Amino acid sequence: AEEDAARATKRVETARGLFDWATGTLSGYSKTKVPEVAESRKRGRPRKGEEVNTYLDEVNYEVRFMPPDEGPLLPPIVAAPGGGMTDELITAHRDAFYQKLCGVPFAELEYYTPPGHLVNLKSRAQLEEYIFIVTHWDTGTDVMDIMDFRRQHKTFYTKMKVSKENIGRRTGHHLRYLAGSNGKKVFCRYGKRDESLMYISVDLLYDALFEIHTLSGHRAWHSTKKIANLKYANIPQDQIKCFVETCPVCSSKKAANLKRQKIGLGEEEETT
Repeated sequence: AEEDAARATKRVETARGLFDWATGTLSGYSKTKVPEVAESRKRGRPRKGEEVNTYLDEVNYEVRFMPPDEGPLLPPIVAAPGGGMTDELITAHRDAFYQKLCGVPFAELEYYTPPGHLVNLKSRAQLEEYIFIVTHWDTGTDVMDIMDFRRQHKTFYTKMKVSKENIGRRTGHHLRYLAGSNGKKVFCRYGKRDESLMYISVDLLYDALFEIHTLSGHRAWHSTKKIANLKYANIPQDQIKCFVETCPVCSSKKAANLKRQKIGLGEEEETT
């Protein structure tokens, strides 16, 4: 009984420390480290759906994707063998993903323009146009003054202003430098904590999701989306589900699980 009481007290202290750290971080005033979580001994196999990683491992992984307050933002890592994926599987998966999402293979994305109803899919040319508009929003161009330039791109009035201030959320669009790109800038919007969330072009979408989903042990779609929301502005649920559903490693695991379930049902029928 004393040991159980001591463990319960330790859990309460740990939870209180995590709560204080989380609230401080969200408010922008906390400069303390993430509190260490004592890893308790687990009895037997983990329950269905239970995360194998500890809380601390999960927090450290998420921190990798949080954009810095200052300096350049990190682009997605180019997909390379890892996470059970070979070069051949990556090539096949990339084509299957874009075929399912856009209706074209990866090789034809250069000529692909996302349809209007897919508002979160942006081509490289579209984002370059947005960068041009934001760059000249407060200066105009050599052939057009500020007011004429803004009138020509009047749809950007709502994009450029800060909105939803009543709930502490800023969605104003702005530019940040991109690391390793020789001074190139990337189109961003503000997130809930005033962090810069970058927009990613459709041709880099696979690499971004590969880094988040595949290289972290093939997360489920909701867990993948949670990480994607920390860094990117335009990766919604349907894109992530499309990636996970076409992932060959996840498909093979799903098929193996179904096979085991069928075998288990067959054994139960034989015993009855």
